[in-house]
This record gives sequence, structure tokens and C-alpha cells, in this order.
Amino acid sequence: MENTVLEIKNLQVSFRVSGKTGRAIRGVDLALKKGETLALVGESGSGKSVLTKTVMGLLPPNAKVEAGEVFYGGRDLTKLKEKELCRVRGSEIAMIFQDPFSSLNPIMRIGKQITETMRLREKGLSEREAKKRAIALMEEVGIDRAAERFSRYPFEFSGGMRQRIVIAIALAGNPKVLICDEPTTALDVSVQAQILELINRLKEERGLSVIFITHDLGVVAGVADTVAVMYAGKIVEYGGLEEIFFEPKHPYTWALLSSVPDLDTKGELNAIEGVPPDIFSELTGDAFAPRNPYAMKIDFEKEPPFFKVSDTHYAATWLMHEFAPKTAMPKELKSRITRMKRTEKGK
Repeated sequence: MENTVLEIKNLQVSFRVSGKTGRAIRGVDLALKKGETLALVGESGSGKSVLTKTVMGLLPPNAKVEAGEVFYGGRDLTKLKEKELCRVRGSEIAMIFQDPFSSLNPIMRIGKQITETMRLREKGLSEREAKKRAIALMEEVGIDRAAERFSRYPFEFSGGMRQRIVIAIALAGNPKVLICDEPTTALDVSVQAQILELINRLKEERGLSVIFITHDLGVVAGVADTVAVMYAGKIVEYGGLEEIFFEPKHPYTWALLSSVPDLDTKGELNAIEGVPPDIFSELTGDAFAPRNPYAMKIDFEKEPPFFKVSDTHYAATWLMHEFAPKTAMPKELKSRITRMKRTEKGK
């Protein structure tokens, strides 16, 4: 596919626990375009992190890629040996995890952690040159007095600064793809905004392609070009940012959008009734059916295919079938979307 940096085809991943097999990824097709920020959205346990850890080759020993392919640079990453994957990680595809403190070695100076990545990727790089580049990277990600702070330890930095250091380490290998696994979850709101702004700036300046994982649709609005909504190991809706926010079609997407607070939210937040399905159970029909107030008989019997909304927007819900009863999104959500559109027009 032209302009595609990373392509996932029919990916299926399972976990073996106590003699039982659980299906964490149940057939995912996805493409990341050059210069794009693709957001993976869904509740905890929907398969977002498992999907990207499969791309990175970071699955635990009890996980298995049952089927599918992950193409990058003409190679299927799921078929590469560990030594070959090590050449891809960091130098081609890098990942930022959600907890910056656990991502850093607490007893190693942060400058050493950045230069270590550089010298692993570029053999023969002198310590002096690596330090010079590391300080420049620290400055690029917004760390003041970088030369002075080069020799400090992670505990001497705030959470937001630690996340900037983690981003510097991820960029040290000059990757083309950056995977952000909920990088703002452990940070307060004001620092979240700073980190999101930083990621957007680095993407533009470096020409990065970004996969951004989050359960917070409010965060998505500030970073994404394209959104893939995941539920029970599958993508259930896919489209451009405005298509997902202003013209959502899947009841699960409706529920996610309804649970995001805004300035007009009063009292308790809306919550999605029920719990996500157990990956170790056999799923029949639409996995969201037991929690879907609009579910029909067919939802419990047959898994829905993707229905085309537009050339860039697809939704896997039987509500899109020509014979399905006409069902509109909840009135409260429709009112919220109307307010969002007015806000966008007023900018």
C-alpha cells in the first residue's frame, strides 16, 4: 500500500495460562501511513498494548502469534529472530511506556541511559560525541540546563521530566515509527498537555509516524489523525478523527464518547454498563452484544463484518445493515457532539 510505513494483516495472538488459552488479539488489520498519528482507543483489556508489543516483539513467553503478519520495511516482524528484532527496536521503531519511572534504571544516570542507546545503535561512536548528542536531545525534548542535569539520577526529576527523558531515549536511535503506550496516564493534567504538545512537535519536526495508545478519547482529540476503536481484541470502528468524534456509528464508540466529561457534565460520569468479556471464554457473535442496549438477536449469533460508512470510515456493527432498524445515537451524545462542532467552528 502506497505511503504505508507499517501494515498489520489478520493478526491473532493468544496467551496460555494455567492450561487455558485466551485470545487477546482476534484478527486485526491495520495500516500506519507515513507522517500519521494513529490512535488506538478502548478500555483496559481491549488488546491495544498487546497489539503494539507484538509489533515490537516484546510479548511474554506464554504468548503466541497464532496467525497474521506485521510488515515493516518489506519484512514480516513476527518471523524475525530476536537478534534481527534488536536491529529494528530503537533504530527503526521505538516505544514510550506509560510509567516513566519504571521505564528508567533508577541507579543509572540519565545521561548514561540516553548515550547507551546511541552507542548500541552506532558502533564506534565516541563517548564525547554521544554525550554531545544526548545533551542536544535533552534540550530538544524540553529539559532545561541539560548539560548540568546530564549526570543526575531519575529520582531527581519530576514525573513530567522523567517522561521527557524516556522520550529522549526513544529518539536516541532516530526511529521512523514511535509507539506511545498511554504516555500521559501517570501525569497530572497540566503536564499531560505539555507532553502531548511535545509529541506533536517532534512528530512534525522529525517526520515521525506515531501510534498512540489511550483509553481517553479526550486525549485523542489533541493528537490523532486517524482513530481505531478496539474491543475484545478486534477493531470495531476505524476512521478519521472528525469521523469518529462527529459521526460515530458503533454503539461501543457511542459509549466511550458518552463517558468523556465536558464542561456541561454534572453529577456522576456516564459509565459503560457491564464488563469486557473474558479472553479465555468462547465468544459468539458480536463481543459487545451483552453490554449493548441496542443489541439484536443476530448480535448474539453472528460476528458483524465491517460496513463502509465512507472511503475512510468503517464500523463493525449490525446496526449498519440495510435490514437493521434505524437506530440513532443517544440524544445526550448527539447534543454533546453538536456542542463540540460549535466549539471547532469557533476556533
